[in-house]
Amino acid sequence: MLDCVPIAEALARADARFAQKWFHWFFFAQPDKPEHAILADPERWYGPQDPESMGPENWVDWQRAINDPATVRAMLEDYRAGLGIDRVNDEADRAAGKKVECPVLAAWSECDDMAELYGDVVAVWKEWADDVRGASIASGHHMAEEAPEQVAETLRAFFS
Repeated sequence: MLDCVPIAEALARADARFAQKWFHWFFFAQPDKPEHAILADPERWYGPQDPESMGPENWVDWQRAINDPATVRAMLEDYRAGLGIDRVNDEADRAAGKKVECPVLAAWSECDDMAELYGDVVAVWKEWADDVRGASIASGHHMAEEAPEQVAETLRAFFS
């Protein structure tokens, strides 16, 4: 799991601080409006990104993605599912006492706000799975683009 906690956990802990930092979750879950806002000016919506930190090829790919209406809609559908069926399924599993049965890797970016919002990310995941390992990645939210070697090594170590 890269830079996330279970959606039911995130929503159960949502407070004013969460709403200020992650307001986009609730906006992105709305029908049609987010597509219009993002596609009107993707660069402004997402803010300036540093091509050097992402690497030139990743940055070009990211630019292509944020300007493609089909890709933007697909990204938004993840948020819509999160606040819909994913949340429902998480809550049902928790109520039934179900946990993830396979080993879980929870990795989070050091320059984002996961640790600030949730404290010990591994401890959060241990409520949802018995075998949890954690790793912090020296990057912002775009971990695979900003720290590909560290992400790859973390995944290699986990799967070995």
